[in-house]
Amino acid sequence: MAESFTNLIAPDEHDHENIKKVADNLVAITNEKKYFLVDEANHTKTELPHTLFRLLVDVANQLAKGNSVAIIHYEEELTTQQAADLLRVSRPYLIKLLENGQIRYHKVGSHRRIRMRDLMDYKNSRDSLRRANLNEMVRVSEALGLYESDEFIDKE
Repeated sequence: MAESFTNLIAPDEHDHENIKKVADNLVAITNEKKYFLVDEANHTKTELPHTLFRLLVDVANQLAKGNSVAIIHYEEELTTQQAADLLRVSRPYLIKLLENGQIRYHKVGSHRRIRMRDLMDYKNSRDSLRRANLNEMVRVSEALGLYESDEFIDKE
């Protein structure tokens, strides 16, 4: 996915420890009422809205984990490769999803474009269905007593 987005921010290995420290410090103060950016050189202090602070915390946490971050607005139009990368599926599989009508798209010339909103709607629906199926599997397994069985444990 890293190559798909031009506004991708990757963690710099030289700053990794500092990023982790900042992320930990931000998490520690998430219950505060007001957040400020302070420029000591110019003696200015700017209040951060809570929404912007939450975004800063999320970005810092992802960078601290070594993940790259890109900020994409909900109406952004994605290429099929970008959409496939976000879903962590192959581009041909994504094309099948588009052609089967599972994800809305439109064409610009001969190229398919997917709105981020439509892609996230599909992803959230897919993830909810996966969770429901997993919960059902757990329920059935518990009802059959499979969790109490040693049958599936490797014995050495």
